[in-house]
Amino acid sequence: MSEIAATTWWMQMTSYPGNDKMKLLPRGCRVMHARKPTRAFYLFLYTSVGRPYQWYNRLLLPADELQELLNNDENSVWVLYYKGVPAGFAEFDLSVENETELVYFGLSCDFTGKGLGMPFLNWCIRKAFERPIKRFWLHTCNLDHPAALGLYRKAGFIIYDQDTIKQQKPDPEDDPYLLLPW
Repeated sequence: MSEIAATTWWMQMTSYPGNDKMKLLPRGCRVMHARKPTRAFYLFLYTSVGRPYQWYNRLLLPADELQELLNNDENSVWVLYYKGVPAGFAEFDLSVENETELVYFGLSCDFTGKGLGMPFLNWCIRKAFERPIKRFWLHTCNLDHPAALGLYRKAGFIIYDQDTIKQQKPDPEDDPYLLLPW
């Protein structure tokens, strides 16, 4: 089996950048809090955004563990709708005092390249800093959307760490998505 190099960048923002340069969501967009979402709805969002980028972690969690995570008040899921259709989502981890982690962020393939990414990320930044935090952070890697690193940098995130590891190239025959019921 062949290997690929996976580079991960940890990025952070230590103060609110202000609203003057932040793009607002375009007409037809709305972000809604999915309070304690069902596992099925969450996995719909997760797979519609993450499948092209090898997001597998949540798929491998036992059903009861994932639902427990989704029911936890320190986990916050926000859904971007465009003209009534789910277009993407953001997931925040609020468990550490004075900081928020952007655990997952993205748009489904049908909505990438339509000018929604930066306005949605700006919305997430404003939302994160509604809490009294000293750090808003995330990590991304070269397996994510090719524009992800640049988008985060443009929004004001700074790289504070990075590493590269060799990992097995996923085997299409061993794709966890094939196990899903849809």
